[in-house]
Amino acid sequence: MRTYRFLFSLISFFCVAVTNYTKAQYINTNITYTAQDLVDKFIGAQNASCITVSNVSATGELFGGTDLSYGYFDKGSSNFEIDEGIILSTGRVSKASGPNNNLQSEFVSGWGGDNDLIDVLQQSGLPTDNILNATSLEFDFVSLQSDKISFDYMFLSEEYRNTNCRYSDAFAFLIKEANTTNPYQNIALVPGTSTPVTSLSINGATLCERNIEYFGGFNGVNTPTNFNGQTKVLKAIANIQKGVKYHIKLVIADHGDSSGLYDSAVFLKSGSFTGNVNIGNDLTLDNADPLCENIPYRIQPTPSINDPLAEYHWFKDGLPLSVPITQSYYDVLNDEGNFSVSIKLGSGCRLQGQVKIEKAPVAIIDTSPIMICDDDFDGRYIEKLSKFTNQIVTNFSGNFKVEYYTQAGIQINPDNNFEFTQNPQDITVKVGAFSCTPDAYTLRFYHGSQLQMNYPQQPAPATIPVFDVCDNELKGSKTVNLDDYIGLMTTETLNPADVKFYEKISELKADKPSISKSQTLSPTQAEKTFYIRISKAGNFCDNYSSFKLRFKQPKKSSILKDTIICKSTTTDLEVEPAFDYYEWSNGEQGTSVNKIKNQKAGDYWVKLTSNGCTYQQFVKISEPQDLVINNALIEGNKVTVFAANGIPPYQYSLDGQPYQTSNVYENVHRGQHIVTVRDACGTAVQSFTIIGVKNVITPNDDGINDFIDYSDLLTKSDPRFEVYDRYGNLVFKGDVNNQFIWNGKLNSRALSTSSYWYILEWNETGNPKRVQITGWILLKNRN
Repeated sequence: MRTYRFLFSLISFFCVAVTNYTKAQYINTNITYTAQDLVDKFIGAQNASCITVSNVSATGELFGGTDLSYGYFDKGSSNFEIDEGIILSTGRVSKASGPNNNLQSEFVSGWGGDNDLIDVLQQSGLPTDNILNATSLEFDFVSLQSDKISFDYMFLSEEYRNTNCRYSDAFAFLIKEANTTNPYQNIALVPGTSTPVTSLSINGATLCERNIEYFGGFNGVNTPTNFNGQTKVLKAIANIQKGVKYHIKLVIADHGDSSGLYDSAVFLKSGSFTGNVNIGNDLTLDNADPLCENIPYRIQPTPSINDPLAEYHWFKDGLPLSVPITQSYYDVLNDEGNFSVSIKLGSGCRLQGQVKIEKAPVAIIDTSPIMICDDDFDGRYIEKLSKFTNQIVTNFSGNFKVEYYTQAGIQINPDNNFEFTQNPQDITVKVGAFSCTPDAYTLRFYHGSQLQMNYPQQPAPATIPVFDVCDNELKGSKTVNLDDYIGLMTTETLNPADVKFYEKISELKADKPSISKSQTLSPTQAEKTFYIRISKAGNFCDNYSSFKLRFKQPKKSSILKDTIICKSTTTDLEVEPAFDYYEWSNGEQGTSVNKIKNQKAGDYWVKLTSNGCTYQQFVKISEPQDLVINNALIEGNKVTVFAANGIPPYQYSLDGQPYQTSNVYENVHRGQHIVTVRDACGTAVQSFTIIGVKNVITPNDDGINDFIDYSDLLTKSDPRFEVYDRYGNLVFKGDVNNQFIWNGKLNSRALSTSSYWYILEWNETGNPKRVQITGWILLKNRN
């Protein structure tokens, strides 16, 4: 570390016109002040007779003779919180002035740290790696008038970044008795703690927020200084002995990186290093000793100042109070704030004292009558009075002491059950904050009225209301919502959340546990009892009752079936006469209307009431499609008739023969036939042909076997009739032109007598197998 004891002439040698005056909205900096000048500014001329100073020195960096790491500042016309004072920086003083538009990050090789600072950091459990770029101001002093000294300061840093929760430059205000080996005491602490002030211990960033009440804020571009953030104005305080010489060392250094990035600075308020007088202890909520309502309190120096020429200037929250300067005290009544006094002694020495006073909270009491309920329905009205504390003391907090007493003056433990035996019954409550004298109030408790139930609380078993649960769809079970029965149990207007259901009376009275409002009943659990508890906001007490659900099923008709009737006709719909009530879709209803007559085709229903439940049964009357014969399946001489539509059963007749129930005919001879099918509504007719096989042809024009006629093939699908000679030559092929008739000729020329091979094929409707007949035909000609 380099040590400099600068005289003004030496600074002038290095710098000409080094005073740095920035724009009006920024602070001004100045490095022409010697270490002694800076301490004189720090102490203030007004305190010269109170505090003697000696052995002044400053250490830091010269930056090539053009700048320093310590100096003087004033706020100019900016809004900076301190009017003027001293800067101790880990960088250049000149760069401390705004705007905040560049990063302050100085590093000079060989500019080291400070061992005293490292020792203090280690004692506080803080990291001490990479302590560099240290700047300090040291001096001895003796307080002649006070046993306490204090001064005001702010910590500003480039380390204030929203993402930095790890690094913080280190600084300390170290004090010890001079010329001793006593350890230093660090008085730069977060108020009310033993935690050193750093950018981490006082921080307003979301990720590392801590002691935010002392955080001044993050700085934008056009701010008085060129630092990213700052604390509020803080006060360092030290207890000392009058007349004893002390040594103080104000020191700051970079921490956390090897190159001294992100500079920081301490701003010390000029004239703030003063002696302190005791004007009383803080009366605060945190100390559990605030000022009680309507209790006067006098603020005055203790011990009193024995100086007839002393002048007293009183302030509240930094603003002067209208008090004569000769008045050495200030009386507070029902007021709070930061009170301070600045005392100018006849010698010109100035002392200051301050005290923080907060008012004890005043209880806001609601003396409205309070309703007591028999929540467990045992006939007794019992409650813990602590249940009503927040209702009675509407601004209740842990700062209030609340006590309850009977009218006879007997104290009641609010956490124990208390039984109200009178209606109404008065209780005395005493409320006071902290150690303040409590005020007494009279409260009136009365037995509340229960909500109205349609059935008494404890009905005899015979009087429990029973509600039927009908499985009207005959599904075998029925799921119900218990909320649907609220309106049957009470006439109160309730929200579903105000109602709970239970399976046991013991659970209801204990109000736990309730059951699901969705319940399923079935034949295996045909009856079930439920207990209902209702609550309602306002001056109402809970009430309860019970009801039973009974699972029931109706019956359905076994004779009512879907029916098919002939077109343009009607039929009757009928069910058993064993039901209690009937209601038909055509409007007919009554206790004996089990039949409706002359109904046309259409969809109908009937509601059948039995066993107290109703089943809606649906039925359909239809008109059939016209009766048709889909196919007469021919398999050789066997014929199978297939019919559809109409109204089965069918009857069958072949060629006018008597009807039969079978649709199969055997040994049907060759030729065309007519089959008739009838049902209840009409008949259908279809013709078919049986193909006969011939094996001889004698084309001699005698009218007998003159040709082979297979013209019936014209009625078949995909027919084939071909004739071949014994050499395999095709001599005839049937088609629609020759009508599948062969006269024994080839190209109008008679063929010779011989045997010829023939092929017959066709498809029968409805038969997937193709009919195929082959054999020999004997042809006899006269030649």
